[in-house]
Amino acid sequence: MAVTQAERRTPRRAAARKPPRRGLMRRVGAGLAGIALAAAAVYAQQNFSMSFEQRVSYLTYKGRAGETVETKRFAVKVLSVKAARAVDTTDYSNKVTEVATSNLFLLVDVSATSTREPFRLSKLGPPVLLTADGRRYQPTDKVNETLTLFNRYIQPGFWSSGLLVFEVPKDAVAGANLVFIPPVSPLVSDNYAPEAQIDLGLSGGAADRLISQAEDHHSLVSASR
Repeated sequence: MAVTQAERRTPRRAAARKPPRRGLMRRVGAGLAGIALAAAAVYAQQNFSMSFEQRVSYLTYKGRAGETVETKRFAVKVLSVKAARAVDTTDYSNKVTEVATSNLFLLVDVSATSTREPFRLSKLGPPVLLTADGRRYQPTDKVNETLTLFNRYIQPGFWSSGLLVFEVPKDAVAGANLVFIPPVSPLVSDNYAPEAQIDLGLSGGAADRLISQAEDHHSLVSASR
């Protein structure tokens, strides 16, 4: 009978040791959940407590036309600026068509290179023309992007050149700057993404000369080939 009682007591003792193991696993799980919640809270505080302007802000590097403006992601320079009252474009069949404007086409010849990885400019966040009074003009949609810098891959170790074409009123020319923005993922918020703001040198008399010397027609097709 003594042996039988000992055998019966042994399973009870073994069974009594199991709950602490389950308790340990519960504590580890609770700790991991707490870490996850803390990380989520930090992310939410950093991203959702910021204003819209902070979330879409860029780290700005400034320069002038003819200078190389270097950022951590790319380098860019403006080679020349021209104006025209009409340009040409192409359609899906490569048919050339002339398009005119009652304003002015500003043709900015840009050269750029990447410092780390290749990229192409994006229509979702394109380079813009920034006027002296704060207006921003995106590249015109009247010109097929295959005739512009949008059709070039910007790669490390190589300089890619092409035109950016803006359609603007004449009063937007004086004091204008090109703001060169590389593509940024819409899913990732990068408050330190670089942009280059380049003074086009169109102050006072320079702006008047550019407008008065605007070409009646500038061929983009011949320039891109």
